[in-house]
Amino acid sequence: MRAIVIFDGDCGLCNGFVAWLLRHDRAGRFLIAGSAGEVGRAALEASGLGTGIAASSIVVWDGGAGRVRTDALVRIARDLPWPWRAAGTMRIVPRALRDAVYDQVARRRPRRVADDPACGIPPADMVALWRSRLATAADVTALAGDTPAPRT
Repeated sequence: MRAIVIFDGDCGLCNGFVAWLLRHDRAGRFLIAGSAGEVGRAALEASGLGTGIAASSIVVWDGGAGRVRTDALVRIARDLPWPWRAAGTMRIVPRALRDAVYDQVARRRPRRVADDPACGIPPADMVALWRSRLATAADVTALAGDTPAPRT
């Protein structure tokens, strides 16, 4: 099942993570959306989390409840190939402890102004892949259970 990763397009760490994810998600299980864009905001609303959460946390939404912080990272790891899937074992660490570490990293993350924070800043060698994985309003609707999303 596909999921949408919603991230802060002005966050250097978030952009770097999304680039890493796209390089390792060979099966194309994850779509991406910047939290400042219409699609990202729609996905956040559909997830039940509200639009403010993505300013300080990466969010993964697959049609059910949205996952944030380390729960989002565990969800991502679960769908990646080995050896990255092994990172999902971090779920054995109590959530309060893992999220405290996550929050400390998030407070120190580098900020950079994106031309379009709705979709972030792709590395030059990844522009085509990045654009091909941008979620659409149809993807949000499909995950919400209304209709299948057409993908080309």
